[in-house]
Amino acid sequence: MAWGAPSLGDVPVSGDYDGDGKTDVAVYRTSTGAWFIAPSATPNGIINLGWGAPSLGDVPVQGDYDADGKFDFAVYRRSTGQWFIRRSSDSGTWSLTWGAPSLDDVPLVRPAMLR
Repeated sequence: MAWGAPSLGDVPVSGDYDGDGKTDVAVYRTSTGAWFIAPSATPNGIINLGWGAPSLGDVPVQGDYDADGKFDFAVYRRSTGQWFIRRSSDSGTWSLTWGAPSLDDVPLVRPAMLR
């Protein structure tokens, strides 16, 4: 399956966004902060969401942060050490500061969150 546009800065962010236990094909567009997901449960029901600000140094850090069985949209802002998470369970948001930009911290997601 061809998915994404490398010339627009798309990077893979696959995960189970629809909660069916299967990995969905997904990309994060680093030029705009848009997410494009082809859910395995509804292949024609493409999910498109803007979450992140690449101009502020945001990088995708997808994972199931609210433990509902679905991946959440999440970005880490390298310039400030802030995490911004949009929960799949209720579309609410979390933000927290965890990291030291002055020490070049790099965000990593625990393997358990990636299933």
